[in-house]
Amino acid sequence: MTAESPLVAEALRLNARYVEEVVIGWGLCPWAAQAWRDGGVARRVLADPAPAQATEIDRVLAFIDEIAPNPNISIGLVIFPRATLREAAWGTFAERVRRADRARRAPGLGAPFLLAAFHPKSGESAAAAVTVSNAGALVPFIRRAPDPMLQLVRASLLDRLAPASRELSGEIARANFATVNARTPAALDALIGEIRADRDASYARL
Repeated sequence: MTAESPLVAEALRLNARYVEEVVIGWGLCPWAAQAWRDGGVARRVLADPAPAQATEIDRVLAFIDEIAPNPNISIGLVIFPRATLREAAWGTFAERVRRADRARRAPGLGAPFLLAAFHPKSGESAAAAVTVSNAGALVPFIRRAPDPMLQLVRASLLDRLAPASRELSGEIARANFATVNARTPAALDALIGEIRADRDASYARL
């Protein structure tokens, strides 16, 4: 699959919509806007329909190795437009990537990136009710990317952002909880649904 292929181009376009309109537009990540603006987000589209295979894990690890030496890259996004894994299986795949990355590193040497799994069906039960009752329930709600995706955030970012905090993820979740409830979960659900509809219509034409 070449970088010029229609599928790759559309996957990148839809991903950009999600990043710009959802993540940045709703202020859901404290470092996304600057990284996106400064060219600090590296993206890779992997078009294998069965990413649970070892070869796809190797490709993700190769992408990590490619971007890790570049200190200007804060975030990596690996997009799988043809993946058909259900949400639970996608989470399992993400964990396999984490373990494979840790296993190849020297003892005591942490991975350069923290990995999170995003999926079109993530938080769908919460979305159906268009209500979020707590900060923890919001996390999967906002991870409904148009395609299955692995997000890589440079580990050192967390230290620079809040070096004294041991609960940074909790702080971000609580801030997002306040933001989403102020603008209403229903509005966010509608936006994510519109991007997903764009995705389905676009891919159907390819």
